[in-house]
Amino acid sequence: MSISEERVSHISHKILEQIWRDDLADCPDERRALDCVKQSITVFFRGADELDELVRGKLKSKTPGSREYEILYHKYYQEEQARRKW
Repeated sequence: MSISEERVSHISHKILEQIWRDDLADCPDERRALDCVKQSITVFFRGADELDELVRGKLKSKTPGSREYEILYHKYYQEEQARRKW
């Protein structure tokens, strides 16, 4: 699943607002903190996209949308997540 830069920015701002609202951390440099959150979100979605591609590659012989495909997709996705400790 690709995510736009605008969406990443929006989510990052919301996360940072919540961190400050809940007094979970103090960050003297707001710009740097926001950049770190954005980078983390981007890396997460990039990893999710890689897993998705890998799992879809394993399922080329199956019919997308079928019950079997969906079951195997989730199974393989979870296996890959566990393998990568993600």
